[in-house]
Amino acid sequence: MHPGAASNICKGDAVVRVSRLRRKTSKLATATAPTHLSQPNPAAASPVFHKNDKTKKKSIRLTLWPLVAATFFMVSGGTYGTEDIVHGAGYGKAILILLLTPLLWSLPTAFMIGELSSALPFEGGYYAWVRRAMGNFWGFQEAWLSLVASIFDMAIYPTLFVAYLTRMFPYFQENHRGVAVALGVVVVCAALNIMGVKVVSTTSLWLFFALSAPFAAIFLLAPFKYHALANAVTKPTTSNVDILGGLLICMWNYMGWDNASTIA
Repeated sequence: MHPGAASNICKGDAVVRVSRLRRKTSKLATATAPTHLSQPNPAAASPVFHKNDKTKKKSIRLTLWPLVAATFFMVSGGTYGTEDIVHGAGYGKAILILLLTPLLWSLPTAFMIGELSSALPFEGGYYAWVRRAMGNFWGFQEAWLSLVASIFDMAIYPTLFVAYLTRMFPYFQENHRGVAVALGVVVVCAALNIMGVKVVSTTSLWLFFALSAPFAAIFLLAPFKYHALANAVTKPTTSNVDILGGLLICMWNYMGWDNASTIA
């Protein structure tokens, strides 16, 4: 064998041994470095939202007619409670008051609420507006006074419900049955509010049709019963409400547009 060939073979063996040593990882390296380095996965880095998460984080939006029904009950709730307007002002003036008060009292307020709700669509409605304009102190006063006013105002409606119920069914005048019915109305309404704005708006829509049905029936049947008014007898009332009191009752019956800003 040629000496040069032997040296080339030795050199080749040395190269093979060196390459094998380079491929072999040392024990020190395996003890300190991770054995598997994976490339960053963009899909794994981005948050994964499941279908349930989307439904939980999605804000509740009311459609048109549930919002109309909820606003109807927050403002008027029908003609219930307006009898004293007729007692205090008479038929002609009562109709005039009921026609002019929405134009002079409710319409400007509704425009103001709509403009502020569009410009400042904050949760909390009028409370957030007052807090932003006048600071935390007056924002707290607005929230506190609204709460106090609602406590006294909400007490009227169970009383009206029991008053109409006892006229139709005198059975509820005995003992404390009327008080029990009023307490039941409060409990049911509180439970509906706890369930959320969606339940309140849907219930308001069905109650809107239920409470408006008697007046719609009277409107449709009145032309066929006009002869019944010929022998109608009016009884004197014991109400002490004058025309100013009737006007105030009408204004109370047409107020509450700002409450819609908390759910719209």
